[in-house]
Amino acid sequence: MNIEKNSSFLAKYIPNTITLLSLCCGLTSIRFSVLNEWETAILLIVFASVLDFFDGWFAKKLRGQGSSFGAELDSLSDVISFGVAPGVLIYLWSSFELGSLGWSASLFFVICSALRLARFTADIYLAPKEIDSNIYFTGVPSPGAAGLSLLPVFIVFEFDISLFRDPYFNFVNLLIIGFLMISKIPTFDIKSINFKTKYSPWIILIIVVICVGLLSNVWMSLVILGSIYTISIIYTIIKNLNIKH
Repeated sequence: MNIEKNSSFLAKYIPNTITLLSLCCGLTSIRFSVLNEWETAILLIVFASVLDFFDGWFAKKLRGQGSSFGAELDSLSDVISFGVAPGVLIYLWSSFELGSLGWSASLFFVICSALRLARFTADIYLAPKEIDSNIYFTGVPSPGAAGLSLLPVFIVFEFDISLFRDPYFNFVNLLIIGFLMISKIPTFDIKSINFKTKYSPWIILIIVVICVGLLSNVWMSLVILGSIYTISIIYTIIKNLNIKH
């Protein structure tokens, strides 16, 4: 009986606690952005994305599936951590020089993030999907969009290329990523990776290499991961276009 109670307690509170920690990371990132402490603000968003991965994972392991309450809480957390936080950071880091125009791009980015998450939670597309939802997302997910929006910051920190801090560049970048979030283009779902296949040792090795890279040179590692993700989006678009034709 005690074991069942403990299991029920874990299933009920651990996933939502992780989600709330992710939310706290997003809110705290905004605080550090206001203080112009960019590195801390970015790392908090990165940590929020790690927590976002594990809250769903724990929910499925402990409950067998997620709960509707957890899904709603997760969407709220994602809007803050992967919509508002990166939008504010990019505005204060670069596009504030454009005034209201720069702020409008951040607003657009946040709105698209909210719409993307509302679509995901409500599942309003009741018609059969044109893509395999077990492998792909419809549109760029908010954590991925946050990473893409911050990719110019990673590049500036690592290579000091001034182009990527240009306010007009980041203005356009936020608009493009916003459109990608609300689009129907297929993007790879990292949670669909099956660790029980014959390739699992290689998958684990890649994850270990990524973790070591993040510890040794965080900005270069994030540049590489962001570039790989960008390429994966282009690849899945081309792949699914070929399937249609």
